[in-house]
Amino acid sequence: MKKFTKSLVALMLVFMMALGCLSAASAEPKHAKIGVAFYQDTGYAVVATKAYLESLSDALNVEFVYAVLTQTDESANLATIQNLISAGVDGIICTMDLGTNSIIEECEMAGVYLAGYLCDYDTSYTQNFDRVFKSEYFLGTATDGQNPDDTTIGHTMLSSLLEYNARAEKPLTHVSMAIFPTWAFPSQLFGAQQFVEDVEEYNKTAENPITVDPLDEEVDVLMFSPMNTTYFSKHPGIEGIISFAAGTSFVYPTMVQAGMDKDIRLFTTGFEGGEENNFGTKGTMTFQQNMVSAVESITYPLVLILNKINGVDFPDMPETAERISTSQFCINSDEDLDVFVHSIYYTGNAADAMFTPDQVLAMTAFGNPDATYAGLRDLLAHMTIEDIAK
Repeated sequence: MKKFTKSLVALMLVFMMALGCLSAASAEPKHAKIGVAFYQDTGYAVVATKAYLESLSDALNVEFVYAVLTQTDESANLATIQNLISAGVDGIICTMDLGTNSIIEECEMAGVYLAGYLCDYDTSYTQNFDRVFKSEYFLGTATDGQNPDDTTIGHTMLSSLLEYNARAEKPLTHVSMAIFPTWAFPSQLFGAQQFVEDVEEYNKTAENPITVDPLDEEVDVLMFSPMNTTYFSKHPGIEGIISFAAGTSFVYPTMVQAGMDKDIRLFTTGFEGGEENNFGTKGTMTFQQNMVSAVESITYPLVLILNKINGVDFPDMPETAERISTSQFCINSDEDLDVFVHSIYYTGNAADAMFTPDQVLAMTAFGNPDATYAGLRDLLAHMTIEDIAK
């Protein structure tokens, strides 16, 4: 049995009751071909997302095809989308907001729906809102965690640090930070600022005040490559690194290279595999927090696209596309890790997904006449470590 939060229990009960309404819904869903354009072609998240989608294929009458986007080349992204359109897709789920103006134009001309996953579409949201978010062919996006205007990760980072200090023989009192460039991930800078403000407030009454080194633009902003070993000379005496950037790929290798992985604790986002060997009280104890979004959050753009393809919509569907923050798995203890390894994110096994194919069908407007947009949005906003099957 899954251990659900109270809000998730209520929402799942609604969908489970709705399964009884499926026979009253429309006939067999139209066959659909959906392109899914990832940010990379390997890794736990990609493998698990593909496994989850393939498990839904029969129930939703969907064929999935996959492609890979780039972080730096707009023309390459456009060519990738054009290739998917040429392959006959009816909808595309993208993980990157680069070249979106041209991409949405291609989709409009082809009558192909576009939605996002693990991406806040912040450039489009702040600079091209009318062109993208008001297009009838852009349906919205499920962000990788919080949107920049809904950031809470700074609070989470301090909470994990304080939880570690509460059980550690030697509490951490001096930390530094790392982020990706603001143009790509603005929420990380906001999260870093939030963390600093939270620490300043904590220090007003703290028995063991925490020093946070200010961000050093030269070494702390990681340009999608491992941090420079000069990071440690720029931050002498640190006992922990708060990495809003994906620490396993971009921070941990440098820690090992510099021989710092046994002495410095890492609180970070992302999970690439192998962290469990040096997590919590295991191994070198380097990793003390990993944080990832549930792959099941792709249900949001998938349902919206399939509704359109099947010619139906939720009665409460907003006129303008939205970007929604998603809850995340925050793994910051041995107990959390023991739970996380049973998730589809870790196992890549569709049987470990939070939602069955029938439950996803019941989230659609064509599979369940009582389904609502509010229900879909609320359900996908409540996926935490507590909701993983034990």
